[in-house]
Amino acid sequence: METGRIYRSGIRFVFEGVEGFVFLAFILLSWPLSRRWFGNWGANESECKQKWAGDALTPSATETFTRAIDIDAPAEAVWPWIIQLGLGRAGFYSYELLEHMVGIPVKNVEVLLPACQSLKLGEEIRLHPKAPGIPVGALSETRHICFGQTGKTTAATPDPRRSWSIYIEPYKQKSCRLILRSCTEDIREPTWGKHLGLAFGEPIDFLMEQRMLRTIRRLVENAGS
Repeated sequence: METGRIYRSGIRFVFEGVEGFVFLAFILLSWPLSRRWFGNWGANESECKQKWAGDALTPSATETFTRAIDIDAPAEAVWPWIIQLGLGRAGFYSYELLEHMVGIPVKNVEVLLPACQSLKLGEEIRLHPKAPGIPVGALSETRHICFGQTGKTTAATPDPRRSWSIYIEPYKQKSCRLILRSCTEDIREPTWGKHLGLAFGEPIDFLMEQRMLRTIRRLVENAGS
């Protein structure tokens, strides 16, 4: 399974880094207006309104974003790229230069890693070396993986409570839809820091997630060509 270039080329690293900086500036400046278009980037009305498995991890969600992309490959071909996500695993398939700038020492992998082809319920992946891991809250092989805490909200539950899920939906013949959905509940103990974190987090999440979806599509379709 480990064939081809393990990491992205230096040219792609620089090109995507420049793209990320330009896009970041545009999104931060325009978000109050562009949020309505970018919030549910690529997703259709049915996908936005549908109840998904990971929604149960945030039963009182007041903010939901759904993003999606077509992939010219079956769900079985996409799943191995999804299951290996995480810091210390295959990375996040996003803007590596921007990730390095916020202290995430990630190397985004361009191949399938046999050692990272499994995750179990309750197992955690890490997004940042200084942040707690996020547990797998729901899992269905080749169909979805959902991250977030299960059970009732307690003092130990992150504030605000959030879920983040990836779904692979068959679409037409030998194609699929890759759908990313994030749900957030209200802040339980409001602070300025938490409100600012959410305000800046929304456009940054979109920036990183649209690149993740586009990179996964490239890797899957190139692997099948």
